Amino acid sequence: MVRSWNGMGLLAVAGLLASCGGGSDGGSPAVCAAVSTTTAKSAAVNLLSGTGAQAESMRQTAGSTASPLQPRPALQVLARAIALGDVAQAKVAAVKPLVAQMGVPQQIGLPRDVAATGTLASTAALLQWQATAAGGQVAAISIQSGQAVGLRLGVLVKSLPASATLRVYAPGAATAYTIPAQDVLDTLARNRAAGDTSDAGRTYWAPVVDGTEATLEIELPALVSPAEVQIAIPRVSHLFSSPVLEAKVGNTAKAAVGSCEVDVACSPSYATESNAVARMNFVSGGAAYLCTGTLVNDATGSGTPYFLGANHCVSTQAAASTLQTWWFYRASTCSGSTPDAAATTRTGGATLLYANATTDTSFMRLADTPPTGAVFAGWSVNAPTLGDAAAGLHHPQGSWQAISSGVISSFLNCTGLMASSLDFSCSVSNQANGNFVNAQFSRGATEEGSSGSPLFETIGSGHYLVGQLYGGSSSCSNPTGSNAYGRFDVAYNAALRQWLAPSSCR
Repeated sequence: MVRSWNGMGLLAVAGLLASCGGGSDGGSPAVCAAVSTTTAKSAAVNLLSGTGAQAESMRQTAGSTASPLQPRPALQVLARAIALGDVAQAKVAAVKPLVAQMGVPQQIGLPRDVAATGTLASTAALLQWQATAAGGQVAAISIQSGQAVGLRLGVLVKSLPASATLRVYAPGAATAYTIPAQDVLDTLARNRAAGDTSDAGRTYWAPVVDGTEATLEIELPALVSPAEVQIAIPRVSHLFSSPVLEAKVGNTAKAAVGSCEVDVACSPSYATESNAVARMNFVSGGAAYLCTGTLVNDATGSGTPYFLGANHCVSTQAAASTLQTWWFYRASTCSGSTPDAAATTRTGGATLLYANATTDTSFMRLADTPPTGAVFAGWSVNAPTLGDAAAGLHHPQGSWQAISSGVISSFLNCTGLMASSLDFSCSVSNQANGNFVNAQFSRGATEEGSSGSPLFETIGSGHYLVGQLYGGSSSCSNPTGSNAYGRFDVAYNAALRQWLAPSSCR
């Protein structure tokens, strides 16, 4: 058995397409010619680095120091508490075997229905509005799920004033995720634009709160009536493995990973690439998952936060809208026991631009500005060269970032996921017909949570992204096993060129 770790809205970026005759989020993107894959690889790399205007393939973002976690106001808000009781451990145990199957991302949370806040009317009845010093009103609801290590609240929105502010936090916490209501409305608008008018498309998934209880607080400015707030919380995601908690507990974040995994801090030559790779958490059907993704450059160096992951992780706009990313989530030193002090999160979700199973590609545009210090990864439009040195940067088991290094050994054809067996198989192919490449590692391996992570090929003195992880048989007990990566150059020629290199149109 081969193991895996691990609706396409083609939304054009108007600024990028201006020189190609336009394009808008609401219309069809301009059709742009592909960069030639027949030129010498060195020439392709030079072009994709942005010759003249940008000399390096990896470019640091302008970045943002703004954290979504902000101090809570002094006013103590009375929150109506709802207790769901414990989740049977047998239910959790029944999920965990699935994470070792091909084409299935690492599941870390279960959906739980919340009857007490399942309708607009029942939720409105529980909101106890109280006055604020600014002349507005505020109310809160707190939901507790027994034995959870973290929670995400699913907020179904019918009506929400754009001027409102949402806060999500653990009881007693000094800080809260502070979310302008307009951001929530924009997130749900992306779902509608992608054609999703279902309740899932109208549900905003709040960021991860560690612990057994999470509070949703809604503050309204003066002259805005609580009657304009029409929401429900029909479902929560009960996390049995919390990204937030792991970030706080030092070396225990690495306890579950294989003994052969190597901290990315042990490979200083990949320090820059490390800053392009983020851990992902997202929700689908109320279940929470972990994968890995990469911030990628475009040929013009526009600074647009394009983000590459795996189709078997994020394949719908509804899932992309729930995306929360963790940056610089790694050990501070080689084999160290303390996290990088720069570690931070972003919560704004993403617009899904392209999703395709043929190369297991998910290509998104992040809604939030990545943090200061993040970089855009360079990439090669040419087919990978067999025998070239390569390295994968990933978050095994969702833990601190690791590096696995070896060579690109073959081209592959991989079958699709079969629902009956939750498995697929790959066979050796050739450059013309293989949509995947196999990387064979001599140092490190990949695990659950590594899905969607980048493979960097060494070309000259640089490292260039050539694929994202689908799955394989590699592990610490089978270090020479397979690691199948969807080919970036194939996905580029199929679709990604219209965003990444829209300089010539036909």
